[in-house]
Amino acid sequence: MRFEISSLKFCIAVVLVLCASGVEARSAQKGARGAAARGAEDVSALLARALELLREGKFVEAEPLVRRVVAAVPSNADAHALLGVILDQRGRAREAEVEYRAALKLRPEALAPRANLGVLLAREGRPAEAAAEFEAVLRARPGHPQATFNLGLALFELKRYEEAAALLSSPAAIAQNAPEAYYRLGLISAARGRAEEAAEFWQRALALRENFPEVHFALAEELRRQRRYEGAAEFYERAAAEDPARLVYRVRLGGVLMLLSRFDRALEVFKEAAARFPDTAEAHYFVGIAARGLGDYGAAEAALRRALQLKPESADALAQLGFVVGERGHDAEAESLLRQAVRADARHFYANYNLGRLLVRGRRYEEALEVLRGAARIRESDAGTHYQMFLALTRLGRKEEAARELSLFKKLDEERKARRSGMGEEQVEDALPSPPGP
Repeated sequence: MRFEISSLKFCIAVVLVLCASGVEARSAQKGARGAAARGAEDVSALLARALELLREGKFVEAEPLVRRVVAAVPSNADAHALLGVILDQRGRAREAEVEYRAALKLRPEALAPRANLGVLLAREGRPAEAAAEFEAVLRARPGHPQATFNLGLALFELKRYEEAAALLSSPAAIAQNAPEAYYRLGLISAARGRAEEAAEFWQRALALRENFPEVHFALAEELRRQRRYEGAAEFYERAAAEDPARLVYRVRLGGVLMLLSRFDRALEVFKEAAARFPDTAEAHYFVGIAARGLGDYGAAEAALRRALQLKPESADALAQLGFVVGERGHDAEAESLLRQAVRADARHFYANYNLGRLLVRGRRYEEALEVLRGAARIRESDAGTHYQMFLALTRLGRKEEAARELSLFKKLDEERKARRSGMGEEQVEDALPSPPGP
């Protein structure tokens, strides 16, 4: 049971290259003077003023000036490139891409609009296209620091880790943005199973940038994988404090607190998240599971109902609410909710398990066996499923089958107790969102 929170997807970090650099700026002025000499507007003055406004971050004021140049001299590649930068900075990616491509059509050898186009494509989730643009820049200007760094990031997104590591560890990339390069190199090392090497890279990043929530989060994730939950909680807390706008940091912090059986503190964390993200279903869902862990079924029900108002088809919230409602004695509604969860996701383990358990309690043993066998196919090692099957088979008088299920239950339950008790580590892990990165 994993939540994919789209607003929390891992994004490539890129650095924008302004098109008004060196040779291209001079070329723009030369072309502008030629246009002015033919009676057009003073293109040179317009572009110069637009560049000043752009450097001051006044994109709204700069846009009409550049558009006047484009209208007067449609063949001016630099005006299209500059307009692309302005539109890009104003969040109008589709229009910006059109302008970058127009600039490149007019002047294919131009590097700045090509680099900026690569940045835009990477940010828009098109890393393969972005990589092609950065590679073209590097063919024209080998060792260019920014293009080297950006290509390394694009290849990282494409999971071409060997190539990405080679680029990101190069002096050019380190010189461009060392903290970010070390952060990504740490992620690559972690993906290769080299935890100590990853930690070294992340410590280098933190030495250069103390406030780096992504690194603190990465360290927490690695510690959680090693089941060092106290240390993980500390780093999750740092990440959440440094970047309160990232729901996933709070969710992972609350989750690891539940793994530490600190449900009261986890509930506080999730309530803070729900207050900050009141229209996000996941935030309320996690309040519900923490309240359930504390045995506060009233609070759990209220939170889960709110989550379903925001995301009615959530199999996770339906399954959890079905359990809670059933525990509160409302079996008919519980069954309806659990069947909705199964319809939403036929392989949802907890929806199937809790439905089977409810049917056993309602003495509908044949129905229960069918559902529980489905749950066992989804997760063979769950002790509770086999215990519920034992109960159903016993009531049906099928003693040999019941004995086999009881024996299997005892074996699996001993293994579970050796791992953890309470709500169950596996169940808590299932409730957490998928982590970002490789």
